[in-house]
Amino acid sequence: MSTSTTAAPPAEEPTDSSTSAGSGLRRIPKGRQLTGEDAERFTQDVIKAYKTRSIRSICEETGRSYGAIHRLLRINNVTMRPKGYQRRMPTGSVGVS
Repeated sequence: MSTSTTAAPPAEEPTDSSTSAGSGLRRIPKGRQLTGEDAERFTQDVIKAYKTRSIRSICEETGRSYGAIHRLLRINNVTMRPKGYQRRMPTGSVGVS
């Protein structure tokens, strides 16, 4: 009469539908590959975020590598900003004379 015990199922990792605080970008669990509709939605979110943020800040929030985010943007023909890019203040704005 031996009884076998089963191990508890592993704790689930956060799903790709979890979002970071208010930014709209999903954190993707390490090693998780996106396909289909999830990949398309993630791509559109990253492209939208790149309009106002750096690749590195997108990487930190999503858990994806710099190369993965950069590749995703290039494949989708997004115009890349030059390294060290800083937006200029609009002309005529109050600032240093």
